[in-house]
Amino acid sequence: MPDQIDQTLEELLGYNDQEIGDDLFVVDVMRQVQKQRRTRRWILFLFGSIGALFGLAGALMLSDGISMFFTEILPTTALMQLPLFAAGIAAFYIWFMNDDLMLNS
Repeated sequence: MPDQIDQTLEELLGYNDQEIGDDLFVVDVMRQVQKQRRTRRWILFLFGSIGALFGLAGALMLSDGISMFFTEILPTTALMQLPLFAAGIAAFYIWFMNDDLMLNS
């Protein structure tokens, strides 16, 4: 009985040239892979945008307190806000482009 099971497993796991040569199978698999990549990108874009909106809403809620803090300490708030905005833009750019950089490599 174990010999029959081993023989059946060898037949199932064996390499068969006739089944592998079908190009339609390969084309179908690649089409499904592309579809899954598009779905993944849309999901990442959707939830990343929602997260960015919540982050922006939180920053706007805190901006009055932060701006009041900087105006009491330094009269030139533009000098303090420029690096803050630059860091925010750089962080958003790195976050947004990081996914594409990982997909290409």
